[in-house]
Amino acid sequence: MSGANGASNGAAPAILLRHITDIVAEAREPEWLLHKILERNVLAVLAGPRGTFKSFIALDWAMRMAIDGHAGVILSGEGAGLDRRIAAWANHHRENIDLATVPLVALERALNLTQILQMEALTEAIEQLSFKPRFVVLDTFSKFSAGLDENDNGEVAAFLSSLSLYLREELGCTVLLIAHSGHGDIKRPRGASALMSNPDAEYIVEREAGAMRVTVTRERFKDCASLPPLAYQAKVVDLGRVDQYGDPVSSLALEATDEQPTVSIVRNRGKNQEKMIVCLKEWHRTHPAETHITSIDIKGICKTQHIDRKREREVLDAFVNVRILTPSVGGYAFHPENL
Repeated sequence: MSGANGASNGAAPAILLRHITDIVAEAREPEWLLHKILERNVLAVLAGPRGTFKSFIALDWAMRMAIDGHAGVILSGEGAGLDRRIAAWANHHRENIDLATVPLVALERALNLTQILQMEALTEAIEQLSFKPRFVVLDTFSKFSAGLDENDNGEVAAFLSSLSLYLREELGCTVLLIAHSGHGDIKRPRGASALMSNPDAEYIVEREAGAMRVTVTRERFKDCASLPPLAYQAKVVDLGRVDQYGDPVSSLALEATDEQPTVSIVRNRGKNQEKMIVCLKEWHRTHPAETHITSIDIKGICKTQHIDRKREREVLDAFVNVRILTPSVGGYAFHPENL
């Protein structure tokens, strides 16, 4: 396999230093596979607790991209149920579509992509397709990383680097990795922090208990500013047949809705949270156009307010939980409307 930038096996890639005027002259803009949802040629993570319809969201995005002409690959570690989910999506959104014309293929079993031989076998299979895919969906992280310590930053970072090298750089694909969120913090992927900090984009899925509605954040992109959350309503779709026991066969399909998610309010604020609220309001007054606050600014606020370092994380987590702050590269996306 050749390395990134055309390097041969064992050879270091060429280093090209460009003048900043040449870089600015390119006037780059975001390139979308799915407009204002998923960018081209990125490594992205879609995370949420179990039962939040993550796989249905990924399938919805995959079907829409493929129908728009962006061929793709779905790696379904779960396997069972993919046929019903695709049929339900088609019945609900494109009743008369000929699925044979959709440039989308799938694998219905897990692979251990921590093993180079399996990763190389996957890339070889993709290269032999009759079309060139633009995206690969891995559902889920745990199903394709057997034996990996998900709490080890080094192991997780190496796995993400391998995905990026083989699938994103070598094949030119956007990689969408489905992951479970943390047991104690549903606002971030489970395990090592590298799974949150290393990808180019991240989406957090939330679902109220018992509800059929979910929201998906759009606050971390590679080349685009933060956008409001997406909202989807899950619909039960009858597939028009019965199984071998005579029971109707059905599945779910997601339908986008314009209804905006409600935002929780920080209740029973402690004195440290009150101090932070006052400081963030003042920061917003002096930086009215800013939507990002750096980690340095946050630490400065905590220091001036004498917030103990042990309490700093508790305060920040509380604000993340109610979307006043959202973790992003170099700091936090800031949502003053939620103060």
